Amino acid sequence: MSLALLALATILAAQTPGAAKAVPMSVRVEPGQGAQGVAEWTRELHSAVAARKDEFRVAKPGETAELVVRLDSVRPGSDGTPRLSGALLLGGVKRPFTYGFSNVRAEAEKLARNLRKLAEQMKAGGK
Repeated sequence: MSLALLALATILAAQTPGAAKAVPMSVRVEPGQGAQGVAEWTRELHSAVAARKDEFRVAKPGETAELVVRLDSVRPGSDGTPRLSGALLLGGVKRPFTYGFSNVRAEAEKLARNLRKLAEQMKAGGK
């Protein structure tokens, strides 16, 4: 009898919310309408997001993504540093961003690492 209780306790402990593994969030990285100079960023960020399989799942064509990363333009900032402008779209929430960078691949990977945290803040209403 105590062996059965131990087995049940083990099963229940494995099902507690703290032990639950996060479900990958569906994401789409896309250029905005009339986007300028974002092709390299779109490619690199898409690859960086796709590589983070525990956190994200790239949305299939025609599928509605939970999170959309819309990339609008790359332009020089006031100090000459290139700046990426875009927005994160999650449900009805839109969070515009501007991101200074020097190395597209490294910065795309960095943005992908922080994307889940930003999406969770948006879900919680912290825009």
